[in-house]
Amino acid sequence: MKCPVSALEYSLTLLKRRDFCDQELRLRLEKRGYTKEEITEALARLREWGYLDDQAYLQRQVEKYLAAGKSRAFIRQRLLLAGLKPEDVEDGLAQFYPPAQERAVVRFWWEKIFGASGQTPPGKKEVIKWARRLYAAGFPVEEIEPYLNQEKES
Repeated sequence: MKCPVSALEYSLTLLKRRDFCDQELRLRLEKRGYTKEEITEALARLREWGYLDDQAYLQRQVEKYLAAGKSRAFIRQRLLLAGLKPEDVEDGLAQFYPPAQERAVVRFWWEKIFGASGQTPPGKKEVIKWARRLYAAGFPVEEIEPYLNQEKES
């Protein structure tokens, strides 16, 4: 007969596969049927060992999504869904992905889609389609507008 796996062992198995924040891991353990005492003890031990750290998790997730060219709104939503506290999410975004950096991400997408400057300018329909996609992805209008107005300047 097989011995049941403790909450700590199951947590370590989950953490081998991917990162979790405190709340996410707690929910996984509750879903698996562990008692509150077992869960609290396992999470405390993981924090003590340094395997469970919400601040480090937040930083890694922001860096991962930033490298993928995601908007602050997208990252905020993902972190809130993971179970991080809203004030921690806002502090983390302010620290690791300041609003001004979003301008560079929008510039990256512009150059990726329409190429570097020096090529023929894209048509109005193409630019509007691009702007709608970025707006739907959570980028602020203030960062997209300068590209919409480029046609007027040329």
